[in-house]
Amino acid sequence: MNHEQKVDELEKLLHSMPKIKDERSKEEVLERLKNDKRLTKTPAVPLRKKSRVVPLIVAVAAVLLVAILIPTFMSSMDTGKQSADEASIESDSEGVPATAREDEEMENFSKDFSSKSAVSMGDDSQYAVYPADLDGGRILHIGLQDAQAVSIPVSILLSKEQLEAKGVTEDSTDLEIYKAFAGELDEEALGFEPMHPLDATFSEKGDQLTVLLSDTHGYDLSAATQEVFLHSLMQTFPSYRNIRILDGYGQPADFDQVGELEPIDIQTELTNTPYYVYTLEDGQQVLSPNFMQQAESFKEALNLMQTAPNDLYDPVIPKEMDFTVTVNEGIAEVKFNNVVQLDSMPLDVASQLIDGLTLTAASFNLQLKVVNVEPLDWNGLNFRGLLPKAIGANPMPFILK
Repeated sequence: MNHEQKVDELEKLLHSMPKIKDERSKEEVLERLKNDKRLTKTPAVPLRKKSRVVPLIVAVAAVLLVAILIPTFMSSMDTGKQSADEASIESDSEGVPATAREDEEMENFSKDFSSKSAVSMGDDSQYAVYPADLDGGRILHIGLQDAQAVSIPVSILLSKEQLEAKGVTEDSTDLEIYKAFAGELDEEALGFEPMHPLDATFSEKGDQLTVLLSDTHGYDLSAATQEVFLHSLMQTFPSYRNIRILDGYGQPADFDQVGELEPIDIQTELTNTPYYVYTLEDGQQVLSPNFMQQAESFKEALNLMQTAPNDLYDPVIPKEMDFTVTVNEGIAEVKFNNVVQLDSMPLDVASQLIDGLTLTAASFNLQLKVVNVEPLDWNGLNFRGLLPKAIGANPMPFILK
């Protein structure tokens, strides 16, 4: 029998001993004592010495029991600690050292955190990309399809290191960046449906992009698929002047819904678009034009942005906000009649307001000045002068499939 079994049996023996409790009243005890003949004047029979040996043996046994238990428990604890330490040392001795393993675990944690934060990056920080955000990197402009067959403009932020790893430079074209990264982008991790790379072959010449569709493209199966394809194409390649869409024979593609496709004038289609709040299926909010709806003027665009155009989009500017708009020599000034306290608003709501204004101004090729907001320094923006021009919507990091 080993030490642990002995300890267990002793503990069971001690716990099995009955607890004695005298529940008699004081009166009962007194009456019992009065009637006890042993308390009369008759000399009591002296107790034999042997009767006192039993409690003495019990006391000695108790002392010995404690003396045995304490070292046993200490030994068990030391053995357990030693086993744990030996297991840890053995684990660390197999494969990489402990320090290297900790570094690897920290790196994996950082990657996991980056992936998770990527989905929510746009809804708690900013909804537009500004030149200062690039830090030597580039944007992969891309139109991503959501579950409701709507194409949303997204800006995938690529670092300088990521570009160099793919042999892409700051001077590379949007098409070169698309070819290098689009096929590896995990669209589903960002909350969208898989769509890229598009089922086509691309070529460019200057500011003209040619799209040669494969025979199995399926982009003309319905009006919805056609619309998503065309909007995604324009949102993915905004820097080109026009896009030609050809079939496998090099002729203008013929779609069942509209017939032969004319070259798309990108610079016309992407201009003068008001931005709204759009909620993806996973609850993530982004900013997006309403199916490329255009406005006659910047002022009209801001007025449109105060009302939901349909069930899919929500207004960026609260209805109760009054403002005046003036446009002069490429500068648009939006002056709120009452001071807008940005810090008193939820961060996502305030960011949607300001970034929605800058994105809409950029679509009109205007510099923006916002007056009567506080604080003047907020979320990396300085409202004392002109705000930086937005160069992309919905910034998100690059996540590999």
